[in-house]
Amino acid sequence: MHPIPHDLRAVILDYGMVLCRKPSVGKIDRIAQLFEVDHTTFWQLYEQHRGAYDKNDISGKEYWGRFARDTKTRLDDDTLEQLLRWDIEIWSNLEEPLLSWTRSLRVAGFKTALLSNLHLRFSAHIRSSSEWLQLFDHQIFSSEVRLIKPDPAIFLKCLQALRVKPGQTLFIDDRDANVKTAIALGGYAIKYESVPQLAKELKAL
Repeated sequence: MHPIPHDLRAVILDYGMVLCRKPSVGKIDRIAQLFEVDHTTFWQLYEQHRGAYDKNDISGKEYWGRFARDTKTRLDDDTLEQLLRWDIEIWSNLEEPLLSWTRSLRVAGFKTALLSNLHLRFSAHIRSSSEWLQLFDHQIFSSEVRLIKPDPAIFLKCLQALRVKPGQTLFIDDRDANVKTAIALGGYAIKYESVPQLAKELKAL
């Protein structure tokens, strides 16, 4: 991975679809089939109430309850618990090259942070079971601070924790809205698509 420009002091990475790879078709299939919907419909429903869940405004039970209501599906307690487990499992395939790059950034003296919209059950799981989390000087999870991207407030909270200015920071995220917020605040930002694409864009900075 190409090094970042020397005028930068910190790198902030997203989790889902960046540090963690996109869920496999098979893992999405088993959830979609449970609700008897296709993949397109699944993702539409998955996103519909996700902001409230990731902000900790609703519980996992209520989130999946709304999913069930929208698909006219009945959920018993065992199925709900299974969904809560699967919802963590599908987002657990890490992008190892990015972890290695983050490690090299730390060695080179850069500050690092993880900034992710993540529900409370998942953030607790990561904090209790992920040794790689120590690669990040700070971890800001939406459910813990009751703010979600692309709200500028959560970006500013991360910058404050890192003690850096926006112009000293590179933000890497897969969503346009989040990238635009980082740029609007005065930071550098790259919309992530793949490791090779990121390496190419880092070289162009």
